[in-house]
Amino acid sequence: MTDEIRGAGGEKPDAVGEVDLMNWACTVCGYSIEGELPEKCPDCGAAKEDFESVPIPGM
Repeated sequence: MTDEIRGAGGEKPDAVGEVDLMNWACTVCGYSIEGELPEKCPDCGAAKEDFESVPIPGM
């Protein structure tokens, strides 16, 4: 099994200029966000070090 991200048609994305989106969850309050990791939690103010990556549903 591979962790490669592929497009809807199964093709590999172009490596240049692409950013892999991640889901993040605050370990303090449970707030979750998709995309770029925030500097601090918008709900409780926890530092970005208090976030963990979580699986994207359906992936």
